[in-house]
Amino acid sequence: MSHLDPFLYYTAAPTEEEAEYLRKPAVQPHTIEVKTPRNGDIPAIPENLVKAVTELQSKYFGLLNTSPVAAFEIRRTHPDKIKFQFSTPTVRLERKLRTHLTNEIPGIRFNDGTQGVPVTSEDTVGGGLLTTGRKDWYPLKHDFDQPPVDSVVSALHRHAMRDTKFIVQVLFQPVIGKPLRRWYWRKRAYQRIGYLRKEKEKLWGSRNPTPREKRQADAIEDKAGTNRFHTSIRFLVIGADEYTQSRVKELSGGYNTFENPDTGQYLDTVTVKSLRKQRVLDFAETVAHRRFGSWSHSFQTSVPELAALLSLPSIEQENITQAEQ
Repeated sequence: MSHLDPFLYYTAAPTEEEAEYLRKPAVQPHTIEVKTPRNGDIPAIPENLVKAVTELQSKYFGLLNTSPVAAFEIRRTHPDKIKFQFSTPTVRLERKLRTHLTNEIPGIRFNDGTQGVPVTSEDTVGGGLLTTGRKDWYPLKHDFDQPPVDSVVSALHRHAMRDTKFIVQVLFQPVIGKPLRRWYWRKRAYQRIGYLRKEKEKLWGSRNPTPREKRQADAIEDKAGTNRFHTSIRFLVIGADEYTQSRVKELSGGYNTFENPDTGQYLDTVTVKSLRKQRVLDFAETVAHRRFGSWSHSFQTSVPELAALLSLPSIEQENITQAEQ
């Protein structure tokens, strides 16, 4: 722990006015709760869903990214119920989402989703983020037999951390616009590919690239050559007070399954902390309003990586309500 820790705020309690603003954001996106069927076949990686909600939009001659920002949320605001919901800024995108989910998972059901954050002036808010441990051109694991979200919801079973409300939010937007920044990202990625594939000079002669280096180069090339998404993974922790840090750590353990043994990529946990309480409230506000903001630690994902992060659970768990057949 750094010597500054005693002076940092990990949580903040909103005023009644701030709590109202968190509960009822000014902009109300189109949000749907999804319930998977009890005996349905749940795809481990819903790639078609990601392709369906990909709308590349830019303006000012391709300089500005105006593609829609969408969100996937896992909400456990009561220990006995976990909700899974998608949020889109337009009704057209919501329709596409419903259509593709219905095609991918016959028997899926939809309800109106929940907006805002269930917080009062008596609650504390805090949280954390996940970001890539290595440069984001190294892909996360995205080849799964079972939906990887299963390990996340297992950490949120109804007996775990009962005094705490959680919102897990995956925010995503297609990468387009900012041509200089995109060019630089690709340039660095291909430099890395070149390094991994070339002979390595040693003190005594040189050696050929290892099989692992070749696999890493192939994985980076696959990612660099396809559509990608700016992605942010955030945990909002409500009511945990001094246990907020340990709650973040416990929840982030569910994402260890995304560690990729071939590329060495993994998700690293960053706890929200600041010298000013207002910054912690700003974090809660960006989650409530589903925007990237300054608290995003965003990284780039490929279609299969994002699909893995948007997977729906296949396990039966007492606090997961499934669709009635």
